[in-house]
Amino acid sequence: MKLRPTEESDLELVMTWIRNEEECRLWSGPGVRFPYTLATLKEDIRYDSRNTFSLLDNDGYACGLGQILEKSSNKIHLARILIAPAERGKGYGRILCSLLIEKALEIYGKRSFSLNVYEFNTPAVKTYQRLGFKQSVPPPGSLKLENCMYMVLSCDDIKI
Repeated sequence: MKLRPTEESDLELVMTWIRNEEECRLWSGPGVRFPYTLATLKEDIRYDSRNTFSLLDNDGYACGLGQILEKSSNKIHLARILIAPAERGKGYGRILCSLLIEKALEIYGKRSFSLNVYEFNTPAVKTYQRLGFKQSVPPPGSLKLENCMYMVLSCDDIKI
């Protein structure tokens, strides 16, 4: 499996994975309009080929998507982690996050990481915990989402 910058065709594929407003909110929080077009999706997720990456399976098929967003000089935020519905439960979320962390370290150097996850999304919470993420208090001024957990991974605790 490998990571590559997301192409528009990958985003079009991702749009087929999200079938309703609830699934959209679960994936992206409240910041993405639904229904969406390719143009509104790109705008809402702040798409850039330098921050949005696709996970490719061994056949070159896009099976996941995630973003690395620089939040400060010492923190990277993992965002919009999504695995294709048919590929869930196979450990691809952990692989995607590990590759995103590796990519962020390559681009930005040694940093800590953060992410948001809905508390009821148990498979995702367990994946992040296995990677070393721990629940924490969101930084001052950050958007507080109902039923959402803020998690951090110290640069000293990276397990990839």
